[in-house]
Amino acid sequence: MILPTDMTVPAGDAPPATADDLQGLKARLRRAERTERAKAFLLVFPLLAFLLVTFLVPIGSLLLKSFRDPTISNELPHAAALLRNWDPASGTVPGDAVFTAFGNDLTAAKGNDGVSRVASRLNYDEAGLRSLIMKTSRHLGDDQSGSWHSRLTTIDSRWDDVAVWSTLKYAASPWTLDYYLKAFDFKRDASGAIVRQGEGQRLYVDVFVRTAWVSVFVSFLCLLFGYPVAYFLANIPARYGNLFMIMVLLPFWTSILVRTTAWVVVLQTHGVVNDLLVQLGISRMALIYNRFGVLVSMTHILLPYAILSLYSVMKGVPAVYVKAARSLGAGPIRSFFQAYFPQTLPGVGAAGMLTFILAVGYYITPAIVGGPDDQLASYYIANHVNATLNWGLASALASVLLVGVLLIYGIFVRITGGAGVKLG
Repeated sequence: MILPTDMTVPAGDAPPATADDLQGLKARLRRAERTERAKAFLLVFPLLAFLLVTFLVPIGSLLLKSFRDPTISNELPHAAALLRNWDPASGTVPGDAVFTAFGNDLTAAKGNDGVSRVASRLNYDEAGLRSLIMKTSRHLGDDQSGSWHSRLTTIDSRWDDVAVWSTLKYAASPWTLDYYLKAFDFKRDASGAIVRQGEGQRLYVDVFVRTAWVSVFVSFLCLLFGYPVAYFLANIPARYGNLFMIMVLLPFWTSILVRTTAWVVVLQTHGVVNDLLVQLGISRMALIYNRFGVLVSMTHILLPYAILSLYSVMKGVPAVYVKAARSLGAGPIRSFFQAYFPQTLPGVGAAGMLTFILAVGYYITPAIVGGPDDQLASYYIANHVNATLNWGLASALASVLLVGVLLIYGIFVRITGGAGVKLG
């Protein structure tokens, strides 16, 4: 009898796999997994490189500048080294060796424009020291007789002031926390102790409190006005919803600067709103260059972000829950707050957090429509970067703002379990 050529051996009769076969199979699987991971990494590498260059490196540089400033140690190396051993709490100025090293270093710094850098750096810590350094530099060669102590004090008697040398000592260290002290309205006194700044000199704590208050209130207003709009968009037929959604997205096609300037036209003393109030028999009111103008314009600009975040959650909430609540005897208000509103809380949390984070960093809008007492932290950061050129203090202020936002975001994620972030 001839057997069919396609007859196969039953599975039960196949030879069992050996340990070597299993090890080889595992090795091939590991190689395949490594290959897939390498391919995935190569695909995302351009994005990672972009984030590293444009995001992580600038933030790292910013954090470094906030507590590192080697200007004095580079320009006055010998005086900086000797000042480390001097204690300002002694109440006496440093010895002649420090005066000699300082005079020689300042003379050497004149040749490479280092005097201007030293003067600017010291002026960040104590107003008036720039003029002292520049004056001393100009008169260094007037009288070369006597010790450096007598020569410097002849040029300006402030060189016999312990406070001047104390400022120079702490500025001479390349690593410093003085920028953060100033960011929290503290400073060092003549003895080097950390003390609270005077009543008229405190600024930045109030600025951070104001920034937080304005951001929270703007977020609340965006939720208050954005929730009914998002509810309306999520529950009307699609053919009408698309038209209204275009209206929500329309502001994104216009520059923030243009939208903010438009509020100046609308809210100014002889603007549209005040003219309407006059026609209604109401006297003109100050609606611009104050806190009211800041809140109105920021709410208007951030409102679409809140609406879109709420809409994305509301669109996924089935209407059957509200119908079931109504069929069980609940009224429209009770069925809304017990059956519908709890399901939209992730969107509320995401919208509130998004608008808060955006509001914290706002600069253009408060600068245009706000008054002197309505500027947020970003205004002072930009001022130190562009006007005073105090990059150290600007970096410290920005770092405090960044850490504060990260802490609030971490608390938000911890409370919500990340649900608001995922759904929002």
